[in-house]
Amino acid sequence: MGLPRAGQPILRPLRLTTGLTLFTYATSHFINHAFGIYSVEAFQLAARLLLKPWQTLPGHLILYTALIVHGALGLYALYRRRHLRIPANEAWQLALGLAIPLLLIPHAASIGLGKSVYGLEFGYPRVLYEFWLGSPDFALPRQYLLLIVVWIHGCIGIRSWLRPKSWYGRATPYLASMVTLLPVLALIGFTNAGLKLRESAKRDPALAAAQYVIARPGTQASEKYASLLRITDALSVTYLCLLAGTFGFRELRNWHARRFKSVRITYPGGRIVTVPVGFSLLEASRWAGIPHTSVCGGRGRCSTCRVRVASGVERLPSPNAVERQALARISAPSGVRLACQLRPSTDVAIDLLVRRVQELQQGASRFDAAIEGGMELDIAALFVDLRESTRLASGRLPFDALFLFDRYIQAVTAAVRQNMGHVTSIAGDGVMTVFGADGKDAALGAWKAALEIWGAVDALNEELAGELSAPLRVGMGLHFGIAVVGVIGSDEHRSLQFLGDTGNIAAKLEEQSRPLDCVLVASTAALARLASPAVGAKMTAVAIADREIRVALFRQQTELQSLLASR
Repeated sequence: MGLPRAGQPILRPLRLTTGLTLFTYATSHFINHAFGIYSVEAFQLAARLLLKPWQTLPGHLILYTALIVHGALGLYALYRRRHLRIPANEAWQLALGLAIPLLLIPHAASIGLGKSVYGLEFGYPRVLYEFWLGSPDFALPRQYLLLIVVWIHGCIGIRSWLRPKSWYGRATPYLASMVTLLPVLALIGFTNAGLKLRESAKRDPALAAAQYVIARPGTQASEKYASLLRITDALSVTYLCLLAGTFGFRELRNWHARRFKSVRITYPGGRIVTVPVGFSLLEASRWAGIPHTSVCGGRGRCSTCRVRVASGVERLPSPNAVERQALARISAPSGVRLACQLRPSTDVAIDLLVRRVQELQQGASRFDAAIEGGMELDIAALFVDLRESTRLASGRLPFDALFLFDRYIQAVTAAVRQNMGHVTSIAGDGVMTVFGADGKDAALGAWKAALEIWGAVDALNEELAGELSAPLRVGMGLHFGIAVVGVIGSDEHRSLQFLGDTGNIAAKLEEQSRPLDCVLVASTAALARLASPAVGAKMTAVAIADREIRVALFRQQTELQSLLASR
């Protein structure tokens, strides 16, 4: 958490653009390294194709501008944080990003300045020689570490950028394969090329030194190389000073804010917390160690951190767009604000409206999303209910009725799990299921499961025709939307669950299947995920929770089969 993000409309795209530029350059380097699996010559030839665009004047301007701007934004990101109590992925991304210049300057600056300023000739064989024979105990491990750190830092940023995309869940397996395979091949290629060159150099050390040593002792090139090393050392020290200065300015700013620009926050019970201007109320609570509920992790996606401002409300800034949306959704009265979004500039008194549980009651279970901050995912909820289920038990022995219910439950749950879904609850003859909790294609799996459940129930009717006085009939409701997904239960008994309107709407849609005389009622939100028109399905509108939802009705299996076949 940090300062108000007024500059984010500019900083975010700038950070993304420069980051993607640097990641593209790193990717071309990694691909080039992979050619070292074949030979040093292949390594060198691939560089002429993959890295040549970066070695032109426009390429240099783009690359070094992106490097300087992205590095400066990293230092600014460090400076603007009031404290470093941040999620682990953000902490890793920041720490790795700040470490990259220290690892990169000795390598990149020496090659760049050596070519442009001193006219020294560099090439992959010479660079490999310096790593594997010139400084195998220091420069070589540093280069391995640089490759690993750059790739992890870049992948964390790319993941944060792509994760909200609707297609990210479906693409995750392919992306994970690529981001794992490429660095492995690059490291293998770099190692193989280095070992081959070292073996060749050991057979004829004099010839190898003549060919690959960048600056032999006693030559003019040697003096230039020594001067170059002094410059790269100075650049490394300069960066360390910038990093230390950033930490120093943070402390100076915080001291000044505490001394001259601070606000006093009065909590229930009369406790007063003094924090610098710029802290959010949630940051202030965490800084002072005051328990303050925030299920979404302080991102404005829930209202559990909300407070009532007892005094000073007239001097507070207006809610931002995120806060306005959340407050409107819960119809919050005047004076209620989200603590994660409100950053007071004057003294205020507040009441916490959602009390945090201090001690878990014995035997109680918790939703892990409420503990860890939760994760919002695009999911499909499919609710299945057996109609006239009381008729099955009427006139039958209890275990005979159990046998029929068990066969029905097996048919439903098997279809769900075969299509990458999860059964979250079974209440009597009602089965709630979720698709997309593991990042798979949520909508397609749910639609296929609905069709298979329909067919399985028909097959069950044929198999048990002698046992049934009337065929089994089911109703299904399908909806697509956002939900918080997590695990609930104790250490011994844990199950996947999801919370939000998506499941409730799916259950309400199933209730509509009987009066609408159909088997499946699917919302247009679920239908749109197939990117295909509703072939043969009747469209209508139903009222659910004081709102109107457009839905598609399926009365025959063939209608659903046609829809999936046309996808």
